[in-house]
Amino acid sequence: MPIFKKIRQAAKEVAAWLASLAILIPFLIVVFNSLKTKGEAVTMSLTPPTELHWENFKKVWELGDIPQAYMNSFLASSGAVIASVVFASVCGYTLSRRRDKINNALYVYFSLGLMFPVNMVTVVKVIRTLGLYNNRFGVILLFVSLLMPMSVFLYYGFISGVPRELDEAAVVDGAGALRVFFQIIFPAIKPVTVTVVMLNFLGCWNDFTIPLYLLPDPDKEVIVQKAYHFYGTFVADWNLVSVSILYAIAPVVVVFLCAQKYVISGMAAGAVKG
Repeated sequence: MPIFKKIRQAAKEVAAWLASLAILIPFLIVVFNSLKTKGEAVTMSLTPPTELHWENFKKVWELGDIPQAYMNSFLASSGAVIASVVFASVCGYTLSRRRDKINNALYVYFSLGLMFPVNMVTVVKVIRTLGLYNNRFGVILLFVSLLMPMSVFLYYGFISGVPRELDEAAVVDGAGALRVFFQIIFPAIKPVTVTVVMLNFLGCWNDFTIPLYLLPDPDKEVIVQKAYHFYGTFVADWNLVSVSILYAIAPVVVVFLCAQKYVISGMAAGAVKG
């Protein structure tokens, strides 16, 4: 019996390693080709470079104006994350604590946002009508609207597992509604808050479509758009494209590795509770 258990465990580990190749191989291709010359990188093959060309990183940093792109991405992502956390946490708390017919209908309404796709033609029309086209605030507003369904879903599930006695004790002590939430409840839901922050930040940072449609000004381009500076209709500098990809994913990889335990625990709790 122990032998079969060991075989099963080994089979699971092999399957996990094979599944990870779907991510590791493309990542290695990008890393290898970022250090090659233009001629060597043209085939985008999984072969190490014959010589390391670190100057590719300096070239992309200067030609692609990476610092400005980082700033644009950070402003859009951080603004959307802060707004979505504040609004979704308050909304999730209210819907969870007062489960009447109206609030249940609102929760279903938010949940529907997880299922339906975004029509960019309609979105661009609305943004133009509001006078927010080529405006960072318009992008942040759209990000927030897209992030709310999942954020409310996670907060709703997690807060459902927080004892109501905390609210009642705070009210007995004379705390108002805002104080109850921000001083008592909000600190108690740190795991799901970190999860929402991480997922929303990753989603905004990696989004290519929304900035492409709504921010035509080159000075407002986000980091994920910089790869197209080195990619044309008939020719592409694949080594420089690979470098720009690495610049785009480096911050989110670091942030995710630092907070992955909160992301996993928060998603599990938010999805199961309630």
